[in-house]
Amino acid sequence: MRSADVPQCQRPVRVPVSGLSILVTAVALLNGAPAVAAGVDCLDTETALAYWRPIRDAAGTVAQPTDELARELVDCLGSPNPELRDRIGYELFTYWLRGDNLSDTTRRDLLIELSTHLADSAQDVTPFRSFSALFLSELMRSDAIRPFMTDSDRQALLDTAILALDEESDFRGLDPEVGWVHPVAHIADLLWRFTLHPQTSDQQATAILDAIRSKVAPTVVAYTFNEGDRLARVISTLIQRRLVDASDIIEWAAQFEVPQSMNTWTDAFLTRAGMAELHNTKQFLRALSDQLAGADVEPEVTEAIDELVQGFTQLI
Repeated sequence: MRSADVPQCQRPVRVPVSGLSILVTAVALLNGAPAVAAGVDCLDTETALAYWRPIRDAAGTVAQPTDELARELVDCLGSPNPELRDRIGYELFTYWLRGDNLSDTTRRDLLIELSTHLADSAQDVTPFRSFSALFLSELMRSDAIRPFMTDSDRQALLDTAILALDEESDFRGLDPEVGWVHPVAHIADLLWRFTLHPQTSDQQATAILDAIRSKVAPTVVAYTFNEGDRLARVISTLIQRRLVDASDIIEWAAQFEVPQSMNTWTDAFLTRAGMAELHNTKQFLRALSDQLAGADVEPEVTEAIDELVQGFTQLI
């Protein structure tokens, strides 16, 4: 699942349009799709696709009531259909936010609703949780450009994201039946947006540093869907923006010298759980080292990380 693509929509042409139902009907007819009423049930996949495809295709070509549409679109995040969640949901939402087409009231309402879904740890709502995290990352990006959150709003969202990452137990990536279900990577994307935000404090940065450690190297799964790179991006940004002292980064990195599930790293070769932790740790540290290559950071930080990578490379 990409984390920063902008949908390939055309530049908006402002055409007078009044009312959501008029827009939906007109666009649907222009695109040869059946017109349906606003408030379509996203679990009724065929009807929902017929409703949302013309809206997605028309983004940027006609004026759209984006506040109303954005509130409707949230329900599609829990759809079992990957097109509704990803191509339509993520791309439309990103396009509207990056075009600054949503009001502060709508952005705040979405913050509240998406945070609620992110806090729901039930397995049967993982797609909703995962894509809520991805949408929240775009809200954080939007807030960094044109603020609508208070300091307490951001702290509450950070607390929710850290807890969600710590408690996440669904390690799916690209599921053959439902498409992308990628909660670890998507929550990491949300934390990454915090590391880029101008209002993120030193205390918050330290909390993020500690939070990432909880999901670097699970023993129940070997990451295969780029999770290590997404987690590493959070830390590399903290380091490059100097949000955490170099000494604290070095102390944090030293934690990887000892595994969490066994006595020594050589024990990893005795169990599947040990190999999963070894694989995931290697993947993460190599990604972190690559992302910091050539960056303007304290030499002692890159030296500490590169030494870890060299040590793990010998474990073959």
